[in-house]
Amino acid sequence: MPKSVMFTLAIAVAALIGAEVTLWLAYFYAPVQITTGSLFVSQPTMGVPTNNLYESYRIFFIHLPSAYATALCCGLGLVGGVMFLLTRQDKWDALTVSAAEIGLVAGAITLLTGSFWADYAWGTGKVGSGWNWEPRLTTMLILWLAFAAMLAMRSSIPALALRQKLTAVYGILVAPLYPLVQKAIEIGQTSHPRSFSDLLSAPEIAITKQVSSICIALVFVAAIALRFCWNRAAIQLAAERAA
Repeated sequence: MPKSVMFTLAIAVAALIGAEVTLWLAYFYAPVQITTGSLFVSQPTMGVPTNNLYESYRIFFIHLPSAYATALCCGLGLVGGVMFLLTRQDKWDALTVSAAEIGLVAGAITLLTGSFWADYAWGTGKVGSGWNWEPRLTTMLILWLAFAAMLAMRSSIPALALRQKLTAVYGILVAPLYPLVQKAIEIGQTSHPRSFSDLLSAPEIAITKQVSSICIALVFVAAIALRFCWNRAAIQLAAERAA
């Protein structure tokens, strides 16, 4: 078995173990209650509890690492795009595509988990009531749509060389969108929390946050590695068929 495959499988096993550890810490180690009024940066809807987030904040241990993974995918897409244009090697094209695929998943999880929590925090309790068009949410949605557009564009181009070149350029152009998402919090943001540190009223929460950031991110790294192996083989097969 090639060393790259063994390394990928090792990452996947470590990621599965890390995910289990994260879930255990989130549900059994982190406390149920947090300091009164510790998270809200604006007044929530009347009737929604404001003194305690109870169990709802636990979703952040998935939400936050997923956002980090989305940023990682943007960075890898940038690296893959630049390196492909410089070297024309298939492995860099495979990296850009894999980053976009997993970025699409990580971005979707970030949007969904954030919306689910917002339904409780400042919504009416109905699904979708927590969504609003604030800059942070809107820019994150734009980033997610950019990943989807890249993959749709790639699948619509039959010529391998052109497909790879446009994918590389697109990967470079998508990368700056995540810094925009980060800065969007400063553009008239009213309800999205500015920092996870607002939640850190107990050391158990801080520890769980640190562990989950590493372990859940590792899950996405394993997924990128697995897709990289698959995409690289698919690209090589397509090149052989085109020859």
